[in-house]
Amino acid sequence: MITCPVCQHSELDGTLFCSECGSRLWGEALTEETATLTAASLPRTDKIGSLVFPAFSPVTGLTVRISGAKEPVQLAGKNEYLLGRSDPKHDVVPDLDLGPYGGQQLGVSRKHACLSQTEAGLSIRDLGSTNGTLVNGRVLGPTEDWPLRDGDEIRLGKLALTIYFITEPDSSNVGL
Repeated sequence: MITCPVCQHSELDGTLFCSECGSRLWGEALTEETATLTAASLPRTDKIGSLVFPAFSPVTGLTVRISGAKEPVQLAGKNEYLLGRSDPKHDVVPDLDLGPYGGQQLGVSRKHACLSQTEAGLSIRDLGSTNGTLVNGRVLGPTEDWPLRDGDEIRLGKLALTIYFITEPDSSNVGL
């Protein structure tokens, strides 16, 4: 058994995140610096060494790799996508139904989170889910918007997804 360092809840060996509070149970704990990050505090560019990349290119679609799934899921054509589990009895039909991927057993709510495309980029918002939403190990507060970057890992409850952006080629670079 593993004991969560934050809430002292017991989890089975091999569990990555606490099912009670969402804290990481492996690797480095959040530092004082990363624990206080907010969406507004993030830089508008990505810097790797001396190279600076734009933080946003228009996203025309998404490829979602779901932990344990054989094939990725493609999402395109909308500015918002509801992530959750289908429940026809309560008239809930998410854009990405995670029920077939063990969503209920892994703690995915019917209306768990929303991906939104805006002029500022792609972001995710937890919709007050029971088991929480994490982006790269950071727990989101209920209704908190968080900017996403290509390759980010999202956890809805205990279900891990990786988001990859599909962007249109920049026509200004043609022939370079």
